[in-house]
Amino acid sequence: MLNIRPVDISSLVPVWGLEKALDFARKLAAQKPVWGSGHVAIVSSVLNGEHALGVGVNFDTIIRARDKDKTDSLGYKIMEPLPVRLNEFEGILNSAESPHAAILWLEFLASPEGQKIFDEKGPYEASVFISGTVQEQAARGKRQSVVDWTHLVKVPEYQKQIVEAYGFPQAK
Repeated sequence: MLNIRPVDISSLVPVWGLEKALDFARKLAAQKPVWGSGHVAIVSSVLNGEHALGVGVNFDTIIRARDKDKTDSLGYKIMEPLPVRLNEFEGILNSAESPHAAILWLEFLASPEGQKIFDEKGPYEASVFISGTVQEQAARGKRQSVVDWTHLVKVPEYQKQIVEAYGFPQAK
């Protein structure tokens, strides 16, 4: 199964460049995948035995599903380059009543203690960039394609072009 929303493929652009990511998308589409919408839905289809494989599922989604899999039949493989993207956006309003308290809160979230809570209660949602987190351990030593702030603003255009590369029918 392949997600119709290509967040995973678009996250390969920083390392591969847009043309290689588009070529990869075309090659995936040429294999006539079953198209799915959403990471949880794709994992559920695999767990239910409807499909054998899902590509580009969020790490925390697959690990949470694996934890609940009583049959121990769900596995995963981390592809390289490993797509890494920002998924939590926190900020402080200029008009915030207590901006310094908000800064302290954000600092706590980024601390080892805060990240431990994300790993335990998220679960598995702590940063790949913080040493010792579940995601960092899984990514350690792997080549990463990081969607930084430079690429983040371009992701909608990357995704639009990747969807076009998939070759879905277009309304006229």
